[in-house]
Amino acid sequence: MTQAEKAAQLLQLHHAAQPLVLVNAWDAASARVVEHAGFPAIATTSAGVAHALGYADGQNVPWTAMVGTIGRVAKAVRVPVTADIEAGFAADVAQLQRTIEQVLEAGAVGINLEDALPGAAHGPLYPLEEQVDRIQSVRRICDRLKVHLVINARTDAYWQRGAEPQQAWRATLERGAAYLQAGADCVFVPGLRSPERIREAVEHWKSPVNILAVPGVPPIPELARLGVKRVSFGSGPMRAAMGLLQRICQEAKTTGTYDAFTQGAVPYDEMQALMAK
Repeated sequence: MTQAEKAAQLLQLHHAAQPLVLVNAWDAASARVVEHAGFPAIATTSAGVAHALGYADGQNVPWTAMVGTIGRVAKAVRVPVTADIEAGFAADVAQLQRTIEQVLEAGAVGINLEDALPGAAHGPLYPLEEQVDRIQSVRRICDRLKVHLVINARTDAYWQRGAEPQQAWRATLERGAAYLQAGADCVFVPGLRSPERIREAVEHWKSPVNILAVPGVPPIPELARLGVKRVSFGSGPMRAAMGLLQRICQEAKTTGTYDAFTQGAVPYDEMQALMAK
């Protein structure tokens, strides 16, 4: 497929009967494993990529390293790739447009673009008007390049430090509507767990909604019944892999046995075959 065709396929997956489930990858090998499991698209995780490269999350990893990983993931798989680029690694709209050009050059056909200002976790958000302008600028550059980059507009209204639930809910609805009007294809609301609120969001926006899979979130079949069109696993799979590595280390230090890394491990020959192209 051409890049434009992959972008169209990714967009279509956001309007399918069942939710698009994204078990986020952090490198080429994890992307190949996810693709081999039968998932129709690959999403990167900014935190997973940053941690794998030796940096904390929050746009601390150099952009060249982040986009390099996006490119390696896109090259490793045949399915569409959507990239988590946090707030865009850009100080202004002109730099954001260059970021988008580089994302497309890397082979991705979708992005997460969040409205949290880079810096402290759970800190303030971009002013609404500024974030709308940023989304509009992304859509304009993609229209010029004739690739419908799928914009997953993330709002961190629920993740702001000190935000009251009702305040977060009102801000979420307002921002989501504005982002869709600006050209976003889907609204991503990390922190939204309540089935009632999820259904309200779906009905209010009448557009694809992305839910982050974390403890307390309804299982995928229930999310499907609520009308959710996209479910992301975020950095969870990468952190789960690190949890397994911790257990391997602990077993090596205590019993000296090998169960933790031999039970369920992908065989060497299978990994070789997965990575052969």
